[in-house]
Amino acid sequence: MTKYRLVLSLLICFVSTTTVFSQEKVDTKSMPGIIPAFPIEQSRMSIRQLAQQFTPFDKVGRKFAILGYESGSFEAWAYPLKILRNFEFSFFLQNSTRPIKAADIVRYIDVSPAATTITYVYQSFTVRAIYITPVYEPGAIILLSVHSVVPLKIVCGFLPVLQPMWPAGIGGQYAYWDDNLKAYVISEPTGENNGIVGSPAATGISYTPAHMLSDYPNQFTIEIKDPESVKGQYIPIYLAGGKGKWKSVKAVYDSLSSNPKSFYEENVKHYDALEENTLQIETPNREVNLAFKWAKVAYDNLVVNNPDLGEGLVAGLGMSGTSGRPGFGWFFGGDAYINSFSLNSYGAYHTVRDALAFTEKWQRSDGKMAHELSQAAGYVDWFHKYGYAYIHGDTTPFYIDAVYDYYRMTGDIDFVKQSWKSITKAYKWCLSTDANGDGLMDNSKAGLGALEFGSLIGIESDVYLSAVWVRATYAMELLSKAVGDGNYQKKAADEYAKAERAYETKFWDQNGKFYSYAFNANGQQVDELTPWMSVGLAWNIGDPAHANEALRRLASSELTTDWGVRSISNKSKYYDPLNYNYGTVWPFITSWAATAEFEHRFSIQGYEMLMASVRHAFDNEPGDVTEVFSGATNVWLGEAVPHQGFSTAGTVLPLVRGLFGLSGDAVHKAVTFAPQFPADWDSASASNYRIGDATFSFRYRKTGNHINIAVSSHGAAAYNIKVSPVFGTGTIVRSASVNGKNVRFEMENFPEGNEPSVTVPASGSELNFDFSLVPTVDIIPPDVHTSTGASDHCIKVVSVTSTGKKLDVEIEGLAGEEYAMAITNPNLVAGVSGAKLRGNRLSFLIPGNVGGGFTKHTIEVRTR
Repeated sequence: MTKYRLVLSLLICFVSTTTVFSQEKVDTKSMPGIIPAFPIEQSRMSIRQLAQQFTPFDKVGRKFAILGYESGSFEAWAYPLKILRNFEFSFFLQNSTRPIKAADIVRYIDVSPAATTITYVYQSFTVRAIYITPVYEPGAIILLSVHSVVPLKIVCGFLPVLQPMWPAGIGGQYAYWDDNLKAYVISEPTGENNGIVGSPAATGISYTPAHMLSDYPNQFTIEIKDPESVKGQYIPIYLAGGKGKWKSVKAVYDSLSSNPKSFYEENVKHYDALEENTLQIETPNREVNLAFKWAKVAYDNLVVNNPDLGEGLVAGLGMSGTSGRPGFGWFFGGDAYINSFSLNSYGAYHTVRDALAFTEKWQRSDGKMAHELSQAAGYVDWFHKYGYAYIHGDTTPFYIDAVYDYYRMTGDIDFVKQSWKSITKAYKWCLSTDANGDGLMDNSKAGLGALEFGSLIGIESDVYLSAVWVRATYAMELLSKAVGDGNYQKKAADEYAKAERAYETKFWDQNGKFYSYAFNANGQQVDELTPWMSVGLAWNIGDPAHANEALRRLASSELTTDWGVRSISNKSKYYDPLNYNYGTVWPFITSWAATAEFEHRFSIQGYEMLMASVRHAFDNEPGDVTEVFSGATNVWLGEAVPHQGFSTAGTVLPLVRGLFGLSGDAVHKAVTFAPQFPADWDSASASNYRIGDATFSFRYRKTGNHINIAVSSHGAAAYNIKVSPVFGTGTIVRSASVNGKNVRFEMENFPEGNEPSVTVPASGSELNFDFSLVPTVDIIPPDVHTSTGASDHCIKVVSVTSTGKKLDVEIEGLAGEEYAMAITNPNLVAGVSGAKLRGNRLSFLIPGNVGGGFTKHTIEVRTR
């Protein structure tokens, strides 16, 4: 077991437990404002770990966000207003004047979807701060559970802000302690923006004039003269705020304080429903299972209800510090479309539909979709006075792709018809950007695509924007057919054929064996090796033979690290491991790369890339995936956003559509289960996979040389079910049966895998598919031993192919280093070249001197 996994096993609580505080009756007259403690559940997806001062955490809802560090320091947003920043606890023993800073004694953090608990431990007291942000209220609750053997004073300090997100600004803010309310009131002269923070158990000690904000923290104290009086009790702190009259903000504050338990219970119900009403998966890998559960929560936390703009998806969240935007806490159209593929994958269709409809409101008159919309757009003339709304070219074709993906999986033709005017406007705008008539959108006219700055943006068309456009023409043909628009259907079909030809012709680099990054105005290729080609490969765009060659370049150490895929080859003259666009690792790009590997049955490579993203769900902000990492070291950049939506895609898109091979078509009533599980997995399951009005569940079992797949369905009478498990290259399938009766099966052989398939109509009862295999030798995905701060050192599986009874494995490893890979059925090995067989492991030494970097190595396994 790796050190990482050992620590994770010790820190993550998988067994459902409940923390129950003492319910003994005590005299609380000396401690006003406290409330009876109630249980805070630790669910099966709770994460418990040692807290680190500068590791981020958040607790967010639709209207309010606590964004902070595990030290307990945080800022609070009542969208679109920052209410305060630098909220911190300090503790004083008895009559001591020496503060004990919370950051110095923080010990544990326990994270569940409904609440996060940070525990502070000192020799004479333990304080647990429980953070609860209601899903639908513009406010938050902090409950303090105190166990102390001496009298204790808790001082809460913060800096009032009351500023909307950039680029808006207001003036005249003030704050004062209202002793009747037992809270600080933060407001400004118009009375349209307000905040409240306080506790019924507190006393204000700030002397800031009421007409201004101080440079020093506003503070209030909670004095515990008799520690016995707070046993079995919570000391509550409440926060509320937002854009609106004082009366409405005060009503929220009063509501929170009237029954905090009810808001916690509503949170529990909300997140339980999120889990129960969406796709659920179970695998032998606990990290995969937990990361997927948390991905759904991470996406749900990016749904924002703005009082001026409505409800949509923001791109990401992180602390703003002294600045004016909480990470990527704006409405980014492109991010919403990219994230919709993951949301569709697990069945969050209402969220996708609402997000798509939200973006349609900001479409420009010529059809271009908005790239970004500040949450403060209700304060300023965002679209006319600032030049950021429409800077990206990829947003508009991605909109068409996203609508099609939603329609294909839901069959919601009403939404397509309702959006048809918007869709056709978007399509016409895309066509207008093809100035040279080659069938592809031109970055020079459309706007930014893969990169946003630097030496490689002065190009004609990049491979990323072009792939998104090729897919949009394909999608437009099918959407046109759905609404019965024959003119657009014919036009889109012609454009698709033209765009696909141009894509292959203009981007394929025959010498390098990959799809080049771009071409310039003269048609010359910008022959940089990047993973941006993954987007097209994930959609099966391009020649299949070329795709296989490109994927081998993608899997090489030039691009692939132990923690994801670099944005450009480390051999490029532009490579800089800390440059945002030219060498860093983005889990967002890794999500496409892994999906592309799975799409072309590069199962081992896809799994390794998926696991790189899965590990990121636990290495920084618990449960969330960080935006960007160094290209040289497994560590996030200082400016990286810790809760980034399109990074979360790395734990969803390749998992659902790749590893599990789930695909559904509500329009043509078809569902596919084509799993690509590691050869040593004996079981896995997927349940509540919703396509249209139908629901499907799949249970995979491997026993010896037999694969059994049980499929159950509900409301799927008109559906065809295709089961096509992907096996390692060279696998021979003896027979296939359904419910005990032999059936014919189709066999598709890929360079890196073999795929038998059986298609039958759905029935009201369970279907059992059984595949009998001839025993063979399979490569098991190598363990990746990496941790925060590690350099790239694990082996890269570039390709696994077979010819007759010979298995060829091309890998890359550090010169002079020893490695090992596990295999199945070692008794079938007749001989090995390039490695030694020791038990069920192939052990080998990479040629060359230590320090020589990654070197290619080939292993040949001959079977009996």
